[in-house]
Order: sequence, then C-alpha cells, then structure tokens
Amino acid sequence: MKSKKLVTRSILVGVVLLLLAIVALISKGTSKGGMPSGGGAGGPGMPGMESANEETIHSVKTKTLEAEVLQEYLTMNGNVQSNNTISVYPEIGGKIVKVYVTLGSNVKRGDLIAEIDPSTPGTYYEISPVYAPISGTITALPLTVGTSVNTSTALAQIGNISQLQIKANVPERDISVLENGLKADVSLVAYKNETFSAHVIRVSPIVDEVSRTKEIYLAFDSDDSRINAGMYSKIKLYTKAHENAIVIPYDAVLTQNGQSYVYVVKDDSTVSVRNVELGVNVDGNVEILSGLSLGEKVVVSGTQSLSEGAKIKEVQ
Repeated sequence: MKSKKLVTRSILVGVVLLLLAIVALISKGTSKGGMPSGGGAGGPGMPGMESANEETIHSVKTKTLEAEVLQEYLTMNGNVQSNNTISVYPEIGGKIVKVYVTLGSNVKRGDLIAEIDPSTPGTYYEISPVYAPISGTITALPLTVGTSVNTSTALAQIGNISQLQIKANVPERDISVLENGLKADVSLVAYKNETFSAHVIRVSPIVDEVSRTKEIYLAFDSDDSRINAGMYSKIKLYTKAHENAIVIPYDAVLTQNGQSYVYVVKDDSTVSVRNVELGVNVDGNVEILSGLSLGEKVVVSGTQSLSEGAKIKEVQ
C-alpha cells in the first residue's frame, strides 16, 4: 500500500512541475509584447503598439487671413412696370358700352378711351366719355364691355414704357437699410442667364399695415429693348458692405459653452484654440470682429478631430 501511495504522490508532483514549467514558458513569451513571440496579431515585438505611441498628425485645410469685402444683400421679387403710371377713372358710374383702345395702344392726352352709360332701368342719361389724362401707352386694361363701374373703378392704366422701373416690396424687418442709390442685380425669367443692373430711385415712406412691407422702386441703369413692362423679376439688392473685413468660412467656427472659437496654426505646425467674436454671416462666410489678425492662418476644414496642441499637415 505504501508503494502505491508513493507512486501516486510522485505522479502528482510531476504534473505540478510540468504545469509550472508551462506557465514559466508562457510568461517568458508574453514579456515581449503581451502575446507569445512569433504568434498573434502584430507579429514579433508588436509594432502596432509602437505606432500607437507615435504622435498623430491631422490632415487639414487652412486659410491665411487677408482683408476682404463682405457684401450684405437682400433678395426679393418684383414686377417691371412703366414709369409715371396713371390709373384712369370714369367721372360717373355706369356700364362700359365701348372701349376704343387695346393693351399696348399709344394714346395722347385727351384721346377717347371708353364710353360709360350711366342709365338705369326707368331712366336715361347721355353717354359719358372717358379721356386719357396723359400721353403714353395703355399698360393695363382690366375691364371689358358690359362691366359695371363706379368712380373708384380703374378702367385702364397709362404709362411711359420708354422708361421702365421695377416695383418690389421689402419686409419690415429689413427696411432699416433701404435708401436711394442702392445697387441691384436683376434677373428676368425670359433671360435666365443674364443679369441687368439697376438702382433704387424711390423708397416709400409708408409701411403697409396688412403685408408689413415697404414699396421700393428701381430704375435700370441702361435701356434694353428686350425688357418689357409686366415682366417678372428677381432682385438681388446690395445693402451694407463691410470693408477690410476678416472673413472665414462659418464651418471653421466651433462653439462650446456659448463661446465661439477657431484653431490657429502656429509656426511649429501645431494648432492653438482662439476665442473669436462673430459678425455678419453672408452665404456661409462670417466676419470676425475680434480674436484674429491679418496674416494669421486658421484651420477651415478638418477641425472636428483637433484639440489644443494637435499636430497638423496642410492639404490642398
């Protein structure tokens, strides 16, 4: 019985010694990089661990700050109309019995435009003529024969189509920048690839209580036979110009805790956080009122992965 116990004990001791040897071998292999040498991801010496300790370099786009002009503008729609347009009203109410002009007719002051019959059932009155109060072109003729009118009903409009203007409405929130002389680019539906220069010649002194807008009138800088009264126009009205401004893309500005900041590039190709004060934003470009100086370089793309002191590489 003693011999069997000795054999069993010897076997157990051998197993324990074998396990200890295996553990020692594994420990020796992992001491070179966390995995047995010659096996596992990264290979011998784990070069991946070495690269993780290297400094990260971020690829970014930058902009060197120069003095620029940031031009504010308003956009609106308008209608081309003849200058000095006058509406024509009858002297007495009744029914239109005859119209002597058509849309586009040229008339002289005193020409007969239409006739009104003021008669009512059971009564008879003489026909009342309607004359042109000025010379010009018939630019509107909204009513037809048989229509009943009164003294406040406009029978026609007469204007000078040789001198065209544009009438537009500006929302009340924008009227503070309106003044005579403001320049504008006008595009017309009929000529999509062209723009026509114009300028403001009159600003209404009244804000409409219903539409909350103010009327403005613009004149074309030069005559063009292609432009006709009644055309629909789109207007880009240039208002305030910010001269010698520092301007950067709005996407280059980041915000944290209500404070706007950008990344400024230093001489050693690292970046530094700089708080800035923003001005107007026009078409994705924002004016910097304070915090930056001309000649400095800022990161304008690739900012999301940056932090104070990050190393960068500039790309086109």
